[in-house]
Amino acid sequence: MAYVLNVRHIEVKSYNGPFMIRPLVALASLAILGLGAGVYARSHHAEDRVDRVQGVRIASRMPCDGSTNPQEELKLETNFSPGGWQRSFHLDVFESRYCKRLDLYFFCVMHGHDRWKHEWAQDSQGTPGHGRYWINACSAWRSNDAQEYILSGWYQEGAANRKLPWKQAAIKELSATPGIYEFTDPNGGTARVEIKRK
Repeated sequence: MAYVLNVRHIEVKSYNGPFMIRPLVALASLAILGLGAGVYARSHHAEDRVDRVQGVRIASRMPCDGSTNPQEELKLETNFSPGGWQRSFHLDVFESRYCKRLDLYFFCVMHGHDRWKHEWAQDSQGTPGHGRYWINACSAWRSNDAQEYILSGWYQEGAANRKLPWKQAAIKELSATPGIYEFTDPNGGTARVEIKRK
């Protein structure tokens, strides 16, 4: 099949009829916009403000030696009283620097500072049971600073609804070894988590 390229009009002609470049440009633009929207959404997750006073600090038992960043495995077993308001446990990690706008993995438009990021969560609407999570001993590779983690408890007032705000509850320690923590919402519903370390 023979082709004739008309550069002035930016179109390709064949004996089967004209094939315009413009639709391809439009499709490519839509694809780029879609990718940008996905990346923007990924970098704009809803974040809860964690109150350290109401939460419980969780730290690795492994020391930071300044040359590595060892991890410790946690087994978390949750239990929620039946019915009532929705309740949830969160394990958040402190980030002193993170990507706030347009995270492309290799490039960040704007960095943010000092936030708590959700790393593990279990709520009463799911299937309570065992969960696993590995915590870092250090804040970064070859750092002498310990990584900060906070275990926090949350509840929604009323029936389960995605639009209802989550409110933080005060957690109390019931046992140190193994670590058992509990909170009660204003409606009387309880939530308990047991943390076992290897």
